[in-house]
Amino acid sequence: MKKRTIKKLLALMTAAAMTVSGGALSVAADEDPFSFESVSDVTFPLKEKLELTVFVYATNTGGGTFQTNYVTDYIEEKTNIHLNFVYDLDGDDAKTKLNLIMTDPGSMPDIFLATNWNKSELQSYGQQGLVIPLDDYLKDAPRWNDMNEECPSRLGDITMSDGHIYNYGQTNECYHCQFQNRMYIYMPWVESLNDGHVPETTDELYDFLKKVKENDPNGNGIADEVPMTGYIGGWATDPTNWLVNAFVENNNPLSNTNPTVAAGLVINDGKIEYSPMSEGYKKAMEYIHKLYAEGLLDNQTFTQDSTQFTSLLDNEDANLVAVHAGGAPQVDGTHFWSNTDGPWQNWAVFSPVEGPDGVRFSVMGLNNYFASCQGVVSANCKYPEIAVALFDFLCNTEPSIVQSCGPEGLGWDYTTEGVGLDGNPPVYEKHAIPDDYDWLGNGYKSDYGKNYYWASDATIGCGTKAFRASQRVEDPDKGEGFLQKAAEQYSEFAPDESTIVPNLVFEGQDAQVVSEGTLTIGGYVNQACVQFITGDLDVEKDWDTYIEKLNAMGVENYIATYQKAYDTYMANLK
Repeated sequence: MKKRTIKKLLALMTAAAMTVSGGALSVAADEDPFSFESVSDVTFPLKEKLELTVFVYATNTGGGTFQTNYVTDYIEEKTNIHLNFVYDLDGDDAKTKLNLIMTDPGSMPDIFLATNWNKSELQSYGQQGLVIPLDDYLKDAPRWNDMNEECPSRLGDITMSDGHIYNYGQTNECYHCQFQNRMYIYMPWVESLNDGHVPETTDELYDFLKKVKENDPNGNGIADEVPMTGYIGGWATDPTNWLVNAFVENNNPLSNTNPTVAAGLVINDGKIEYSPMSEGYKKAMEYIHKLYAEGLLDNQTFTQDSTQFTSLLDNEDANLVAVHAGGAPQVDGTHFWSNTDGPWQNWAVFSPVEGPDGVRFSVMGLNNYFASCQGVVSANCKYPEIAVALFDFLCNTEPSIVQSCGPEGLGWDYTTEGVGLDGNPPVYEKHAIPDDYDWLGNGYKSDYGKNYYWASDATIGCGTKAFRASQRVEDPDKGEGFLQKAAEQYSEFAPDESTIVPNLVFEGQDAQVVSEGTLTIGGYVNQACVQFITGDLDVEKDWDTYIEKLNAMGVENYIATYQKAYDTYMANLK
């Protein structure tokens, strides 16, 4: 018998319990005011105040910002639920405390707002009965179902390999983040050296870079031009993966501040393959080595840091660079990020180029709906219907904006004036909250806003692609608008989504195989990539040895483990 059916029978039995007193029947107890048949039956605000204890592990904010926070008070006003953040932590302390909590089930709170568990950890706790499956509760959660319709891959990403759903998740479809491995090209040199034609093939790119190196386009009489550059360690600031995708579909950037799921793996007709072992990857190494050997790819790419990289790009005497990698323009960051005019406007988004075999892919990542493992209900929660209804409430439009921006009229406003991120009329606009603003004298000091909105990795909101695009922008050609257009440009070369390995669940020994393989196999591939490019390894002479070493490291088992998990994932979607 399902838990909710048992609860209903118990409530009816309690309400019907009678005692005989002086020959008259009287009700012995009132029905529980927080007992609901289903999530869709929950109506906010509740008739009586309910307290739910909460754990939150947010990595991008300091502790103590949730209990004394406008959002928390807003939720209480709208729902009559008092969230008691008995655990509000960040960093290593949060991870240690969370581990201790899970070894003492009696200390678990009602809900975990965010835990930063991976999928394997969450499923393990679910199978141990420490957190409850949400499948039945979510079936009639209105916003949950709306978002699943709008985001087709969402349900698959939240469903674990045992077929259950243990967390509500987060919907934050950052469109430009899906295509963050981008390049930028200096248009004045495209005009002066290439008759305004932006290279579209690897051969045209080679020819353009040669012109940059040999023709002194900055006119200072010094051979100081750097045709192409990047660095390892920034936001998509290495050029390797952009170049590789002119030869084979591959999602293994050497540099990316955001984690890459299943780096280097690709799905071909349902079969998982490892791109860095392919013939196309070998050809890519040969091409990139040629650029490096001829001084067309900066020989400091794999050794310089962000300061050296930025200094090269922002040289005061003359422009030095023709093409550079980055999630956003790395030139003139002061003006770019403040949405103001500046030298960065001389640079254009450089579309992926086509290789000799007709390959022309942008690097695409899937949206992550599992996120920081938001919205988990513990086995100690007496009212799971209300907990899930709370998660669902937070995904409505206004609560979503409030979680990210704070109070209406201070951090944001509804508007239809101007233009949205997608070029259509907007729905709302954000405002900067003054650092020392005290909201209506209630003691909240913004401290850069953290007491007025929740940390991004602890929110549960409806940040679908359409919702994010409905934000008003001052200028659609600057800032977020610029990055939106960059994503639209790169989406023309996106691989089929079915070829991208999703964020899968691994159990037991399989989890160890993947964890170790990601470090050892992935680490060796990245090391060899640099060595092939710089010439420390000869692509022609050392390729077979490279493949042999990968086989000796267990790459076949690594791929097979991914295949097993992917097959389970696909079976759960049917």
